[in-house]
Amino acid sequence: MSKVSRALIPCLLLLSLLVVTGCGGGAGGSSAGGSTTLRTALTADPAPLDPDTYYEAQALPITNGVYEGLVTYADNSPKIVPQLATKWTISPDGKTYTFDLRKGVEFSDGHTFDAAAAKASFERRTGLEGGPSYMLAEVGSMEAKGMTFVVHLKKPQAAFMDYLASPYSPKMTDPAAVAAHRTSSDPYAAKWIGSHSAGTGPYMLGSITPGSSYELTYNPKYWGAKPHFTTVIFNVVPNVATQRLEVESGQLDLIFDDVNPRDLEAMEAGSKVQVKYFPALYKTSIWVNPSSKIFSSPSVRAALRAALDNETLTKEILGPSQTPSTEVYPPGMLPKGAAPDEPEYDPAKLKTALAPFKGQPVTVGYYQDEGAMEALADHLQVQLQELGLEATTRAYPPAQLFGLPTHASQRPDLMAAAFNPDAVAPDTFARIYWYKEAPVNLLGCSVPKADSLLDEAAVKPTSKSAEPLNVKAAEAYRESNCWLNIADGKDVAVARPGLTGFQHELPWVLAVRLSALKEE
Repeated sequence: MSKVSRALIPCLLLLSLLVVTGCGGGAGGSSAGGSTTLRTALTADPAPLDPDTYYEAQALPITNGVYEGLVTYADNSPKIVPQLATKWTISPDGKTYTFDLRKGVEFSDGHTFDAAAAKASFERRTGLEGGPSYMLAEVGSMEAKGMTFVVHLKKPQAAFMDYLASPYSPKMTDPAAVAAHRTSSDPYAAKWIGSHSAGTGPYMLGSITPGSSYELTYNPKYWGAKPHFTTVIFNVVPNVATQRLEVESGQLDLIFDDVNPRDLEAMEAGSKVQVKYFPALYKTSIWVNPSSKIFSSPSVRAALRAALDNETLTKEILGPSQTPSTEVYPPGMLPKGAAPDEPEYDPAKLKTALAPFKGQPVTVGYYQDEGAMEALADHLQVQLQELGLEATTRAYPPAQLFGLPTHASQRPDLMAAAFNPDAVAPDTFARIYWYKEAPVNLLGCSVPKADSLLDEAAVKPTSKSAEPLNVKAAEAYRESNCWLNIADGKDVAVARPGLTGFQHELPWVLAVRLSALKEE
């Protein structure tokens, strides 16, 4: 199942401020003053850093610093641009993709990158069957012809190029390194690659001390420009509040974890750090259980939608890293205004709709690992209590939250949650969260008309040809009022003064490109 939110990052037990600050600074202090070492933080040890199985958020800067795909998204843009493929063509039927590969590229151990390596990398992704392997599910066959790589799909897939541009896209992994470290029980050398390098990116994995630090070092075989920061050290600092203190004091140069919205406002008002915001297709919503005794009625759901003031909720609860939602999908997934979602604010409708249910219990759930979601759930609880319901809130830790699709009895009436997709294509959002059989359709809402339109759009030859159908699907999902959009989130980085060159990759949070960073 897709790990689809930064909030999936596991949180260790909070250490005392003194202990964490002492450990988090690491050796060598800050990189200010011309150093080529950059110091940042992780909240916990990441899963094995194998690009074909890693499916979390916080270590994306590591895996995407070591490995590259055929294409990528341009800086802060849904535009797909070359990476290890310099150009590509798509057959008119949308089933054959031909990639011309970049010449002169080597893996970090010196082996040559070519079409055979690309083919082996795709085969490794599907063979390991990790979370992101679904991106290649429709690949039927491949051809490797020197520096030309040809992919034949079983059927057209409108989102295929977006899959290849995703931060979780199939990365190019040295087949010679895999062969050298495979075993009979581990034919893809997953254990070795989980803590070693076999990529073409600007960095290689250096020393790893679990529970303490992870290091990236410059890859001298890298085909592109040498990064300013040739060493990047990730200290393990479990408490995000402690990370904030360390970046303000100069012990860390950069943090990009889930900083409290009120803390962001305080940091922006000061002069110790700079706060950077980046587009991220991150949607905060109130999800509605269609089996709820109260909210099973479409008219009651519509009244609830009318009672949610996106402007006020965003400003007072969600903070500066979010903006009021105005469209069905996160901005950028469809042309601006193609699928608007701006209902008229009329709280009186909800008072009337709930009058027959006075005194009845209602549970507002929230994603436990997202601090702002608890505040949003608390606000909704108070609002519903004032309208005569016996409203309570309930925290859902990750394991329980992602078990809701198969455990209907544990579902609350309402759920405050924030998620983002794996790529910019609308299908990668709706099919994960809204589709009837979606792996993260938490409260079990079903919109057959929308699902049918989504299926029809998915097999169009290109994303452009799929667009009209995706717009109609968005309208149908909106009209169900099962997912009440509140705000669109941004990715946030907090950095010491003087750090510049920020680039960011859609659609994920924690997707700052380390190799682009430099000093003013």
